[in-house]
Amino acid sequence: MPLYKKIFFEHCDIAIWRIEEDMSFFQAKFSNLPEIQNENKRLQWFATRFLANEILGSHAEIVKDESGKPWLKDSAHHISISHSAQFAAVMMSNTKAVGIDLEPVNEKVERIAPKFLRSDEIDAINAAEKTRKLILYWSAKESLYKLYGKGGIEFTTQLLISPFDLQDRGELSAEIKAAEHLTGLKVQYEFFEGHVLSYVVGLENY
Repeated sequence: MPLYKKIFFEHCDIAIWRIEEDMSFFQAKFSNLPEIQNENKRLQWFATRFLANEILGSHAEIVKDESGKPWLKDSAHHISISHSAQFAAVMMSNTKAVGIDLEPVNEKVERIAPKFLRSDEIDAINAAEKTRKLILYWSAKESLYKLYGKGGIEFTTQLLISPFDLQDRGELSAEIKAAEHLTGLKVQYEFFEGHVLSYVVGLENY
């Protein structure tokens, strides 16, 4: 499982690994096995847990609360995880909430765009960059959703991203309009090997 990239951002540790091992590599290292029938999904589950342990330098159990937000059991670290068929990504902080998302760039995103963008936002996208810009919007909003961590939020109207020019890497201005209104959020992003990675760090009081 080779390390693809490490990023240190605002006192947060971010790591991305390329998933190349088979199931036997991971099963030998974990006593608790997930009840996941799909082998690819099970492999991705193992990969994120293995990567989290590699970042910490010790074994830590990832558990989820009632909203599905992951936490490190018996640890003060905040954690967010994401994965695709090829990569696993983990983000940790011992001071602030975090959110990370990893998405393969796929034109299928155009079919679900109305689920996370207003019609005027979709219409404003240049046709030549539509797939990449839509997948970035989707990934950035997933990162915001994970940062908020309480569920029950509407992507189109409550997870907001200011208009931006598409680049290979950059920063997006965002806000979360929910029970706790979070403004001034900055989502970092970069495209690599047919994927987009986005991540965001919480505010001082959240």
